[in-house]
Order: sequence, then C-alpha cells, then structure tokens
Amino acid sequence: MTSTLSQNSFDATRWEQLLVESARRHQVPGIVAGVLRIDPDSGVEQRFVASTGVTNSRTGVETSRDALCQIGSVTKLVTSTMIMQLREEGKLDLDTLITDLLPDTKLSTQDDGTITVHHLLTHTSGINGDVFTDTGRGDDCIEKYVALLKDAEPLFSPGNGWSYCNSGFVVLGRIIELLDGRTWDASVQARISARLDLQHFLTLPEQIMSHRYQHGHTREPGSTVWSPAARTALMRSVGPAGIINSSVDDMLDFGRSFLRDGRGTGGTALLSPESVRLMFEPQVDLGDADALSPQWGLGWILDEWEGHRVVWHGGTTIGNKAWFQVLPEDGVVIVVFCNGGVANAAGADIVGAFAREFAGVSPAPGVTPAGPATDVVVQDEWLGKYGDFITTFEIVKTDAGTLEARLSQSLKPEEPGDEIVVELFPTEQANRFTGRPDRLTSWVKLTFAEVDGHPCLYSDIRCLRKQVAAESAD
Repeated sequence: MTSTLSQNSFDATRWEQLLVESARRHQVPGIVAGVLRIDPDSGVEQRFVASTGVTNSRTGVETSRDALCQIGSVTKLVTSTMIMQLREEGKLDLDTLITDLLPDTKLSTQDDGTITVHHLLTHTSGINGDVFTDTGRGDDCIEKYVALLKDAEPLFSPGNGWSYCNSGFVVLGRIIELLDGRTWDASVQARISARLDLQHFLTLPEQIMSHRYQHGHTREPGSTVWSPAARTALMRSVGPAGIINSSVDDMLDFGRSFLRDGRGTGGTALLSPESVRLMFEPQVDLGDADALSPQWGLGWILDEWEGHRVVWHGGTTIGNKAWFQVLPEDGVVIVVFCNGGVANAAGADIVGAFAREFAGVSPAPGVTPAGPATDVVVQDEWLGKYGDFITTFEIVKTDAGTLEARLSQSLKPEEPGDEIVVELFPTEQANRFTGRPDRLTSWVKLTFAEVDGHPCLYSDIRCLRKQVAAESAD
C-alpha cells in the first residue's frame, strides 16, 4: 500500500483542511505539521508541511510552515544523539560511571556512585526526575542546576526501577558541556545543526525572537477558554531536557537522518549506523509501569502499531505539545505541533490520519474507562499519599465507595499548588485506573506497583513513592 502513494498524498493543501477541522473541533489556536517519506523500494523522498491558525491569539499573527515551535522533551533525543556521538569519539561509554565524568557531584541524597550513562539515557537512575530549579540565564546555569540535585530524594536505587527523568538529561547535558568545552546550546549548534544544515533549531530567546514563533496557550481550571500563557518557555537550566525550538522542516530533517543510517541530506554523518541501531534497540521493559509504550531505547520510546515498528518521543511545555514519530521500515517521519486547546485529541487525530495514509497503520488507542467509577476495586494498602519533588497524589476512598486522586503540583515545593480532585475509573487491568479533572483534559493512567521493594504510584510515565515514613511517625 505505502509504495503506491500518489503525489496528492504530499499536497499540503489537502492536509490543511484536516488541520483546520482538527483545530476547530479541539480549540487549538495554531497547528503546524508535516510528513517525510523515503520510498523503501526506490529511495525517492517526498514531504509536505501544512499549517493553520495563529501563533498567538492575542496578536492574531498567522502560523506558517517556517514557524518555530517548542519541541519540548523531543529535545532529549538531541541530547541522546550527542551522547552517542561522544561514545563514538571514545570519550565515554554506556557503562561509564557518572562519578568518573562529574567527580564530587552527587545526584541525590543517597547517590552511591553507581549511576551510569546508560541509567540516565534509559530513565532508570532513580534520581528525582522533575526538579525544575531556575538557576538563571548564565552559561553556568546547567552546572549550577546539577550541583543542586544532591538535595533531592531518589525514587529507587539505580537500575531497580523506571521513571521518566528530566533531571537525568540535564546531567547528560552537563557531561556534554565538560567533554566539549562549551555550553550545551553551542554543542547543539555544532554537533546537530551544522551537520544537518538546520537553520531553525534554536534554544535561546535572543535567537528565537527574530522568527515567527508559536506561543503556548493555557486555561485556568474550570475554564473553557485558552489564552496566551503568561510565561512562554522553560528555564534555560533544564535545556538538555526540553527547550529546543524548531521548524517542522528541521525536525523532519533530524528524523530523516535516522532513516538514512545516521546521515544528513548532504551525506554528512550525524551518527554511525551502529549507534542508530543501538538507540533503537530495547533497553528497558516497562512492565508494571505500563507507561506510554512497552519498551524504551536509548532516549527513544519504542512501540509497535499493528506490527509496524515505531520509535518516537513527545514533548509538553507551557501550553505547547509536540509529536515526533519515526517508522523505520516504512521510511516515514511524522511531526505535529499544537499550541494549546485540547492538544492531545488534536494530535491523536492528525498523527492517526498521517499514519494511515503514509504507513497503512493506525496508532493504538489511548486509555479510557472500562466501567463506571462505582466499579473501582482497590486494596486499602494502596491508599495514601505518593509524591516526588513537585507532585503529590493522595489516593482516598469516598463514602460512596469510589476512588479519588487529590493532586497538587508546584515547581516550588515550598509553595504548594492548588488541589485538583480527580475521580478514578477502572481499566481492564487490576490496580490500573484512569481519570481526568474535566472533559477538556486527557485521560491519565494511574498504576499501583511495587518498585525496588517500595509501594509506588505511576502517573502515566512518572513513578511516585508512597510517603509511608511521615505516616509511621505519627
């Protein structure tokens, strides 16, 4: 099916109508999306990029093909790629201890020096993943950030669990800085942009402000109106985990290199074929985490759609969402950016339509309830408080016998956030539930599991330890 695509498949005008309808239905201010495909038989490349809506509802500036969009955590693939380049250069290996690269640096209150590069790349280090400390705009901000991790409590011992970890990728960014002798931002330009001839792959506001830019849109709890976010970007100190801005074309070119055995458009090597193969190989079976996909590679999320291999990553920043999928055997790269609204629903619509057209497959559906809230069954041992550096869940049974998750989040632990109450619904599997605060929010999966001998709650991809010590002290 995929080898007989018509030229019409790559007509952006056709797909603009899909984007217009999806933006209208899901209240997304602006969408930019595109597909690149390399024919598996002939090697011929085709692509299109389509856009609709506005970059900012306040200014009314239209979005466009070359608009810069926040790729969020897709940045982690860039950081992973640079680590693999350093491995090829013989400057580190996957089993290199972080203490060998960052002497006298502790990554948690209980860091025993056994954390490796592999642990960080695969989210198995156990260090607290959602530390969002702003250490300023200086070139030393990442160094300062990493120095503060010594005060964060770990979630589990290295290699004995899995939890999505922004902090670990900032540490990898610091390693890149030390081995390259320049800032992480400068390494992105030298190691990625220069090799692939990317013109719109930027990290700093002073670089971005001269381009058309997708501003994120958010809404207050209970509201149905999305407005331009008061703050538009994450702090520079967490850059290696998620601050790159890119055009869709540049993201397609980045993905293209992974379809061409690590080579750019002009034949310049980004990575060796062996490194590409290693990054796509399963490194972790997620098991009880039940998070997004069954396996994780080196930086990449590994999945399968109806028998077709998919390697991918998503990104979420302040009012922005990004999707980046590569289907290696089908020769397809998919990129979608939304700047607000019910973005998860819009992204699912668009990615699904692209996947069906260009690879002949449909992505797996997301989690939904398997019954009413009154059908929830959970053992009392799982009730209680769970948390990490910025998030706290309290799981309680109501007088009606249903289950509630009382959620609070704050980037500053000393300033607790407002509590959101979410009613939980059963799924098809025991100890796995789903809920959402309102109909304009995506369903979240909550899974109870024992990790490294400790009861934990997985909120989608994040592992939260049960706070039993505080309870036993009473």
